[in-house]
Amino acid sequence: MTNTVFLEVDKANGAILSYSNEKLKSSTSDFIEATAVELNYLNYLEANVLPAGMITTLADLQDYRTKTKALAQAKAKAAQSKLQLAKSEAAVRAAKASLEIFMNAEAAKRNISRAELESLLADRQKRLAAANDTNNTNPPPDDDKARQSLIQQIKTRNNFK
Repeated sequence: MTNTVFLEVDKANGAILSYSNEKLKSSTSDFIEATAVELNYLNYLEANVLPAGMITTLADLQDYRTKTKALAQAKAKAAQSKLQLAKSEAAVRAAKASLEIFMNAEAAKRNISRAELESLLADRQKRLAAANDTNNTNPPPDDDKARQSLIQQIKTRNNFK
């Protein structure tokens, strides 16, 4: 059996009447190209799903094709997402490795252990955070004498024009 078959579809009601390996001519039927997989699906549908005496239609084939296309697109998206995830994980591993190398080199430069370097960095970060909290005591703009003077000069200059 070849991979492509032709389904004989009744023009009046869309019922699939038969199949053949070649495209035949008929005034009452259309011949639609289908794959062997699609034919197997339609046969399964008739044998196991539809009530006895009911036959498959062109609509059944079109539904199958729509679902197959949606599934293929979903699989492609999933593969693309997995690829992006793998790239991200590789970038994270590279960044971690680079950080490890940098931290070990800096600790060696200072003749201290890696743990001591991390402790010094944590202490420095705490001091900077504390300094930021105490240095945020800038006066509000309306208390700034230089700014007020500049505003006054602009106001008086506009009065003389």
